[in-house]
Amino acid sequence: MDYHHQPAESTRDSHPNTQPYHTVPCKTISWEDLHRSATVLTEFSHEAKQEIEYYLGYLPDESITIRFELFLRSLIQQKNAGFLPYEQYSKLAEQHVRLIRNEDVRCNLADDYDLELYQTYFREYLPYGALARQRLIDMMGYAPELKHSLLAELYLRKILANELIRLPLEMTPVDYKAITLIRYRQILLSRGKDAADNWPVLNCEQDSELSE
Repeated sequence: MDYHHQPAESTRDSHPNTQPYHTVPCKTISWEDLHRSATVLTEFSHEAKQEIEYYLGYLPDESITIRFELFLRSLIQQKNAGFLPYEQYSKLAEQHVRLIRNEDVRCNLADDYDLELYQTYFREYLPYGALARQRLIDMMGYAPELKHSLLAELYLRKILANELIRLPLEMTPVDYKAITLIRYRQILLSRGKDAADNWPVLNCEQDSELSE
């Protein structure tokens, strides 16, 4: 399945609502970040969040995005005012959203997963573990190695086990987040952290890169 957004500006208001899929914040938001977010270029806050979701396919928790959003608001302001050509804006925005992606996947940087995590994976595999893995295979078009996908599968498994959430057959923000975890880790383990940090966000990858 093709999980790329078309890079046309007109598609950027068509994202699904990600609110039901937000996870628990991984860090506390500082008062300074809260103050700046609430007072600086606030008229571009909504558009900045849309851009983050456009490039990633999902919107990370505010504890992740808040430190990076102000620069994106500034880029949007310059673009809307005609001071920044759209092509240059898109390049700078995507590069900046990579920083958000990199922060969001920091929990997935270990050289290998703990044995206890593998034991949990296999001990609680049925039924939702099998469903989660098959969903990823269907979305990605191939079966990722477990050393790349374990954390993503556990994340997706938890969502599928939630009786209050019913995922549709098409791609959702949950799937984009899970695949982002996998793709980053694939590059991390094969090429190193610098390569992973500088790898294009999911919706900017080339088709030829998807099966690496």
